[in-house]
Amino acid sequence: MAVNPQQELVWQGRIHLGDEPGIYGDASYSGLTVELPLTVQRLDPSNTDAKSFRIVLDTQGLQTFEGFPGHEITVTIYEPDPEKQYHFVERILAREQFTGKDNNHKEITTNVGDAAGPFRISVSVRCDTEVTPGLYDDFVWRRLSLLAENFAFFASFGFPS
Repeated sequence: MAVNPQQELVWQGRIHLGDEPGIYGDASYSGLTVELPLTVQRLDPSNTDAKSFRIVLDTQGLQTFEGFPGHEITVTIYEPDPEKQYHFVERILAREQFTGKDNNHKEITTNVGDAAGPFRISVSVRCDTEVTPGLYDDFVWRRLSLLAENFAFFASFGFPS
């Protein structure tokens, strides 16, 4: 990524992921998975030189056991289906693991190529379920941000029509 990236807050809250509801009484409990929609746009749609940005996730209390893969983060784009009018198809842009070694902060490079946009994407976090049930990690997803060189991209929460 470039010399002068700028971070933009897209969403902030407290979503509890895990298998023990109530551990974080001040957070909304989602269970094992949560997926948030956002719309990413180019600052200048005619300038397609920038091809990627970073999705930034910040958590609280995220820990993983050594030898297990960690929590899965998936960035998905929703694109018009060229064969069916008014239909969209999902395509995975990035998939990474979030572990305790990340210290509650993960940045995922997301490449959208040279299309003008806007880009409707979702970011999902799924708990590592290779661990024995009852020992799943409980943590809070606190923030979702976008990091783009010179604000080449910006984001809004949701899929506006």
